[in-house]
Amino acid sequence: MQQVLLRINLTDRKHTIETIPQEISRQFLGGTGFITYYLYKEINPGIDPLSEENKIVIASGPLQGTVVPITGRYSIGTKSPLTGLFLDTNVGGFVGPELRFAGYDIIIIEGKAVKPVYISIINDIISIKDASLLWGKTTHQTEDKLRELENEKTMRVISIGPAGENKVKIACVTSDRFRNAGRGGLGAVFGSKNLKAIGIKGSSKPINGNKVELDKIRREIIKRAKTAKEHKHLLYQHGTSWLVDLANQYSQFPTKNFQSGVFDKHDKINHKALEKYKRKRRPCYKCVISCSEVIDASSFNWTDEEFIAKPEYETLGLIGGNCAIDDPETIIKANYRCNEYGLDTISTGSIIAMIMEGVEKGRIKEKEYQDIRFGNKEKLMELIDNIAYRKGIGDILAEGLVDAAKNFNTEDLAVHTKKLPYAAWDPRGKLGLGLSYATAAVGASHLRGWPSTSDIPDKSALSVIDSLIEQQDLKTLKDSLIICHFTHSIIPALNIDDCHKMVEAAFDEKFEREEIINIAKRVWILKRMFNIREFKPRKAKEFDNLPPRFWEPMPEGRAKGMKAFISEEDFNKSLLTLYEKRGLDEFGEPLLSTISKLNPEEI
Repeated sequence: MQQVLLRINLTDRKHTIETIPQEISRQFLGGTGFITYYLYKEINPGIDPLSEENKIVIASGPLQGTVVPITGRYSIGTKSPLTGLFLDTNVGGFVGPELRFAGYDIIIIEGKAVKPVYISIINDIISIKDASLLWGKTTHQTEDKLRELENEKTMRVISIGPAGENKVKIACVTSDRFRNAGRGGLGAVFGSKNLKAIGIKGSSKPINGNKVELDKIRREIIKRAKTAKEHKHLLYQHGTSWLVDLANQYSQFPTKNFQSGVFDKHDKINHKALEKYKRKRRPCYKCVISCSEVIDASSFNWTDEEFIAKPEYETLGLIGGNCAIDDPETIIKANYRCNEYGLDTISTGSIIAMIMEGVEKGRIKEKEYQDIRFGNKEKLMELIDNIAYRKGIGDILAEGLVDAAKNFNTEDLAVHTKKLPYAAWDPRGKLGLGLSYATAAVGASHLRGWPSTSDIPDKSALSVIDSLIEQQDLKTLKDSLIICHFTHSIIPALNIDDCHKMVEAAFDEKFEREEIINIAKRVWILKRMFNIREFKPRKAKEFDNLPPRFWEPMPEGRAKGMKAFISEEDFNKSLLTLYEKRGLDEFGEPLLSTISKLNPEEI
């Protein structure tokens, strides 16, 4: 399989096309694998993430644009301006397949434009164009205007809003109006390069793979999705909003800056509460689950759009429960504003919740902030505007959770790992989940593999480490092939053996099972090696930690009295056990034997 890299330099306004070496394709596949390889290889440690030395890597996988469903996604990565560490994120919609229709598997963007520009990719015609008519516009306006400028009604657009232009460190990159590369401040990196948007239009279908085997996989996934639908899996009926009730039941729903995992008004913002709005399915490319929905906006007096995005679970958790907002329309509006501005709703909700707690506990005493309290809908919306445009307190919050906490001396209230705010799943409600958060290269992401258990952490987590590693490897393979994580919601769920079949079908080559497992381990280790270069002289183990909040007992619900681990001793034993099984030393750094076994000679 021959995979193609498009390299675009914004400084000299030139581009080159490169062929990815076959051995790199086999060792990293695509998606997060390619992002990890090229970021490690090409970014020097210690660079400022907002300097022109940083790079943006946009990658598809070997299945995008083929007949295999649940692959309508792309990956994008950089060195994070929020964490200063490795960052990759995964986005649904239509961009990933379109990238391959245009003839490319990966784009690397480097340098910095003198003034705002956008990139137009129409098959083999690559142009860097003036973006003065786009700068200052929201993501929605940018998407519409760019298509008009390019005279391409179906062009797929990746863009930033005002938050990215203002280099807000929780700014995201948006495509298809509400598909966001949300975590870690990718939008700020676009803004630092004066890159407003990328438009992609292709007209050729990918020709890779064994057509017979790919079609077998297609039919198998459709069959398994149909089985899940027949079992009335709620994801197929309500999208991710059904998870509000589940998380609340399991004491994992973020409430008042994670002071609790139980929101007593969760039923006002759950899937049933959202049923009063007229909804329409808006699936990703060739998706058989179709979890994504939009809401008829005709009843809202704050937008002229016909349909707007229905909030996903993470937004319902972090903008809703975490800020004690129990009004669904407020959450819908906040979600809409964040999509327009290009703001990560998870980080936005986390930062605002920390300020609310600080004010309510008398830790933040300034008079002008005293109305910023849990449940204050008006202040929530005001703060979203202020963060995007760096106005007033928003300029402080735009630097991210940790820097804002330092400013207000509320560092103990900042719920993060490696400076990335927590996703909407409290680890005090699930045995071993804290270890997934603690060891994820990007920080506190919920998409890096969970231990296979529904137990609460009332015993040692040592018993679930093998399942955690297996799930971390599965997630890494999915993100390299770029398969939707909701394939855990087909029956039976997608597993590593399925990924093995997909790799062989996509490449039309034989891969040993051990080779497939080693791809996942290689990518996981190399992400860690990227971070280790940034940690120096400190050791990696210092950064694999949990915030103070999760050492406080859960005050109520199913997991009442639970901490993330039964003790700090058990956390340390579990961490060291994972290190040993991963081929790391006691400081969390790879042994030479691990590196030589898994990684290419040049690395």
